[in-house]
Amino acid sequence: MKRRAFLGTALAAAAGARGAPSPRGPSEDFEALWRAIDSDYAYFDDAGRSRWRAARARLRPRVSRADAATFMALLEGAIAELRDDHVTISGAGARAERRIPYELDIWPRWRDGGVVIESVRTFGDADVAGLHAGLVITRVQDIPVEAAMRGKLGSPSASVADIEWALRHVVAGPRIGVQRIEVRQEGRVETVNVERTKPLPSTTPNILGRRMGEERDIGYVRVRVGAADPELVANFAGALGHMSGTRALIVDLRESAGPGSRGVTLAILSHFANGAAAWQLREAHGKPRASDVVRGNASPYGAPIGVLVDRWTAGEAEALAAGLAAVADAKLIGTPMAGLRGELHELTLPASGLVVRYPGERTFVATTGEPREALRPAVPVNLAAPSGGPGDPILYQALKLFEKR
Repeated sequence: MKRRAFLGTALAAAAGARGAPSPRGPSEDFEALWRAIDSDYAYFDDAGRSRWRAARARLRPRVSRADAATFMALLEGAIAELRDDHVTISGAGARAERRIPYELDIWPRWRDGGVVIESVRTFGDADVAGLHAGLVITRVQDIPVEAAMRGKLGSPSASVADIEWALRHVVAGPRIGVQRIEVRQEGRVETVNVERTKPLPSTTPNILGRRMGEERDIGYVRVRVGAADPELVANFAGALGHMSGTRALIVDLRESAGPGSRGVTLAILSHFANGAAAWQLREAHGKPRASDVVRGNASPYGAPIGVLVDRWTAGEAEALAAGLAAVADAKLIGTPMAGLRGELHELTLPASGLVVRYPGERTFVATTGEPREALRPAVPVNLAAPSGGPGDPILYQALKLFEKR
């Protein structure tokens, strides 16, 4: 009996020396999330790290007694402190919020102390309701937009990037229901009721190829990056095959369906790379930059390339656009992209199995070294005052770029 007691005491002491095992459940998940972000997130500044560490002290006492719904809200509240739309939670129990930027249909900007609509997604709920670029948003759901924005931020101090992150979440609206948006233009104020509906599966093909121009000698291929389509790569190769002999190619990346696949990005880039070519640079905290290389095929497409981009060019579509600029000297045409930052790392929470994805490395354009999120079109298009008449102003500028002189 004494020997058994002695052994029990010795084992307990040894466990204490190693550190007691973490309790299973929400507390373990919260700690795993907090530690991974604290050590591995690539975009902390002083203010962001301070908010993250304060979030642990504020939220952790509530985690152990939280039910499933409350626990998910606490996790999302912690992640919101990062103010980064490239950080996501998925899995059973994750709340079905509107995905930003993929299901956002209004892109707001903070300009001169006001909120201006920079662009509206074509055929989205807001477009159908009559909202358009250039309008100034004054209220959302009858709340002054500045007050709604401050409610998302939860603190009086914020950068312009923080403000615009909050604005995107304010204007995203409910998944289903009526969203009242008050707008002003040239002194006139009106309230627009946006009927928010559950996003429907796209009825357009994930790859669309055609020839354009008066002589049908300009190729056009639209790619829905992020579409759950096992034939996406094969269909892209098939569409590109029909562009043989064209004197220029337009690649349209404005309809991102979701985050996308790195395998698809590399497969598409391989059609444009001449041999082995660096297509992006990555940098983890405290480590030197690494170069990512794509290997081209035997006969890459060699004519000039224009890439159509806008605020809904997001995730792997942004990586693909930057890669085409690097390996094929493609010109980006349109508006700035979504600006999602970094190379994603993935963490599976040990108790719940929820999957958290977050930027664990910074990313840069291979040829210039500039941050990918700062990449801007070589041919910018102002959607509030487009040129070229009715129709698609971004496509118009691409066709104009490749006009015969």
